Amino acid sequence: MTGVNYTVTELMTATADAIKDRLGGAVWVDGEISGPRESRGHFYFDLVDRDDKGAVTAKVPVTLWSRTRTRVDQKLREAGTVRLEEGVKVRIRGPLELWLAGGRLQLSMQDIDPAFTLEALESERERVLAVLRAENLIDKNQALPLSAMPLHIALITADESAAQADFMHSLVESSLPWQVAFIDSKVQGAGAERTIAAALRTAQRMNVDVIALIRGGGSRLDLAVFDHELVARTIATSSLPVFTGIGHEIDTSVADVVAHTANKTPTACAEALIDIAMDVVNRSEVAWSDIAEIATTTIDSERERLARCARHAAIGARTRLTVERHRMATITARLSRTIETTTKSEKQSLDLFAARLSAVDPVRTLARGWSITRTTSGTVVRRAADISRGDTLVTTVADGTITSTATDID
Repeated sequence: MTGVNYTVTELMTATADAIKDRLGGAVWVDGEISGPRESRGHFYFDLVDRDDKGAVTAKVPVTLWSRTRTRVDQKLREAGTVRLEEGVKVRIRGPLELWLAGGRLQLSMQDIDPAFTLEALESERERVLAVLRAENLIDKNQALPLSAMPLHIALITADESAAQADFMHSLVESSLPWQVAFIDSKVQGAGAERTIAAALRTAQRMNVDVIALIRGGGSRLDLAVFDHELVARTIATSSLPVFTGIGHEIDTSVADVVAHTANKTPTACAEALIDIAMDVVNRSEVAWSDIAEIATTTIDSERERLARCARHAAIGARTRLTVERHRMATITARLSRTIETTTKSEKQSLDLFAARLSAVDPVRTLARGWSITRTTSGTVVRRAADISRGDTLVTTVADGTITSTATDID
């Protein structure tokens, strides 16, 4: 055999010495927190590097001992925005140690640089914005048409959160007939970006007018999920307009930049939708008021025109009645004269007829000595052949009648 023989202890000790000689003690290390966990006051996690697809390419275990944790936590509280959570990029300091009994390398965390985390968040934010600009996605959602009366809303936020309560309270106070489809979603922490993206895709399959994505205030780290490329890209490519109400007045996330309409708070988001709906209501009320005014003016105008027509009709009727009364009087007078003339003419004709009739009156004929003989049946005897022997005859003379019996017929 050739080479140097080591026992396990000798090998691990030599390795530990080599590491100490090479690194010279504590070092600053940049990486992403993975799998944070706590036990007996100590805090453990892995510090990892990832490739562009999110796969872990390198990993080192980190231990934050309880005796050091108090000082680190105080520093984090002073920074006010950074916490040791899943997915957070940090810069920490400590020696790389080899645990001989466990046969494991680990970094003993002694310090942290909060500014690095904030710079990393801002750097990632700028990278995402640059990518979205290059793909012309910044204004894509803003170009979508918005319903004039967006009363059907898909609301995305954490269930029973203050953001949800504030948003719904504003809608209820407006007294408009809102229909809200609620989708529960994580809004911070590990995996929140996937939950939000899934909720956005679910909302697009609903029969709604607009999507409201809201979250109450929080630290820069709390709101970091809304700078995530997956969330921003899902909003930008949404088939429905997305309204955001994220964080506080001073917060502007990438999600706000790519949204159809960005609002500073959940309440402001609700009020923006209320304003849109109320604008339609107010314009409708103004339109109805204008219609009523036009109708009233038209009715008054037509009433006046009808009154004028009635007056003109009355005057025309009176004039026509006078004309017709005069014409009737003229016709009556003319008819009276015609009747008088006709009556006189007819009287003369009647007198002439009466004279002629008198001339042939049987009474006058009888008075001149003529008589009329009839049978008992009243038939006038005109010829001898009209009677038979023994017939009773009635002869009318001027002053009476004579009854006789035919004894001989010549």
